[in-house]
Amino acid sequence: MLRRQVQERILLIEAPSGYGKTGLMGRFEILCSQEIHPVLIDLKGAQAGIAFVFSRIQRVLGKKRFRNFNAQIDRFLNSGVEIQNNRLTGEGSQIQVILDVPPEERKYRLTQLQQVFFEDLEQFDRPIAFILDTYNGATEELAGWIESPFLAEVALNPKLFAIVAGQIIPQPTIEWQSWHHRCKLDRIMEREAWYGYVKDVGFDCFSSQEIDVLIDAVGGVPARVVTLLESAARTRQQI
Repeated sequence: MLRRQVQERILLIEAPSGYGKTGLMGRFEILCSQEIHPVLIDLKGAQAGIAFVFSRIQRVLGKKRFRNFNAQIDRFLNSGVEIQNNRLTGEGSQIQVILDVPPEERKYRLTQLQQVFFEDLEQFDRPIAFILDTYNGATEELAGWIESPFLAEVALNPKLFAIVAGQIIPQPTIEWQSWHHRCKLDRIMEREAWYGYVKDVGFDCFSSQEIDVLIDAVGGVPARVVTLLESAARTRQQI
């Protein structure tokens, strides 16, 4: 996808806990070529919600590069929003204050912010890959915003990509359904795959028969197989 060998620019990765989603997200970030800006965000830590995501993307890509967005924030702050006695702290606190208004006004301000935010992203010289992990850990509002309009905006800009992983994933909307691919991670029961893994990590003390027993014992759930292998390897070293 990042090499533009397929049409899709949105990849959804779904799997239960222990199937390797987070590790895969980290690999995506590392494997992104130097021609792409990777932005990795763990959504379970985004307690400030949408404000956190805005701020995190700015910090990774460079806050000064978001001229229109910063100007819009200044306009809102200078229009009577009181922040002097506000105790909000942490990433995205100013943006959170701006959005801490009644629902209708909040909707208007969020629309204005996201419009200029994505206008700034269009000015980047290289493609950008948003790598969003633990979608199931996002707040309800943040999850809804990512599902639409965030991914809808990604679909509109050929330079933007999104990889979203979680125990649950966004449901495609008409705005971006033509640009996405869904991948569901499963148990790994292929013996040859595990034999290769054992060699890669240096667990040469196991026979193929022993590895088969470990795989069957936990039904091929990746995290549980790895835990068993590590435990068994430590036991053998002690002996």
